[in-house]
Amino acid sequence: FERAQWLGAGRYARCIGNEIEQIDEDTVKASYTYELATPQRTKVTVSYTADTTGRVNLHVEYPGEPGDLPTIPAFGIEWTLPVQYSNLRFFGAGPEETYQDRKHAKLGVWSTDAFKDHAPYLMPQETGNHEDVRWAEITDEKGHGLRISRAEGAEPFAMSLQPYSSFMLEEAQHQDELPAPKHMFLRVLAKQMGVGGDDSWMSPVHPQYHIPADQPISLDVDLDLI
Repeated sequence: FERAQWLGAGRYARCIGNEIEQIDEDTVKASYTYELATPQRTKVTVSYTADTTGRVNLHVEYPGEPGDLPTIPAFGIEWTLPVQYSNLRFFGAGPEETYQDRKHAKLGVWSTDAFKDHAPYLMPQETGNHEDVRWAEITDEKGHGLRISRAEGAEPFAMSLQPYSSFMLEEAQHQDELPAPKHMFLRVLAKQMGVGGDDSWMSPVHPQYHIPADQPISLDVDLDLI
C-alpha cells in the first residue's frame, strides 16, 4: 500500500531520449533516458556499452529524488528470456533464496533452476531472490546462455530467475491462476528491500533494510554469451 506508486512508475516508464556514441573503433555506447510514471517524472538512464569482444556493459542509474517519497521496493531490470533458459548457477549467498534481512546463508557457487527457486506460497508473491551475487550464469540444457558479472569496481548485485514475471505474481491470487510457463524472467537488481516478518508476516521491514528514494542507486554489470 505504501509503495504502490513504484509499481506504476516502472511499468509505465517511457523512453524520452536516446544517444549513440562511438567511444573508439572497437566500442560503441547506447544510452536511453526513461521518465518514470510518477508526479516527479524522475529520469532514469540505461546505457549499454558494447565492444568487439562481444561483452556488453549495462549501467542503470537512478539519481535520487528529493522529497517525502516512500521507500523503493527494488531497483533494477527484468528481462524476458526464452523458456528453455531455466538453469541458474551463481556465485553469491545461498543455496536457498536470500534477502537483505534474510541472509542465513553461505557465500559460494550454487546451482539451481527457475522451478526450484519458485516457492509455491498459497498466494503467489516475491520469491527466489539471491543476494551478494558476483556472477550468475543462465543457461539451457546444453549449457548455452548468458553470464552476468559485476563490473570492475562495482558492488555485488541481487538477482532471480523465475518462470513468472513480477506482474504475473502480483496479479495472481492463487498458484493455479499462474499460466503454464512460456518464458523465463530474469531480474537483475542493484538493490532489493527486505521482506520483514520477524514474528509474523504482518511484521514490517526494519528501516535499515529499506531503500531510500532520495539517494542515488546504480546497477553496473557485464553481460557475456556462453
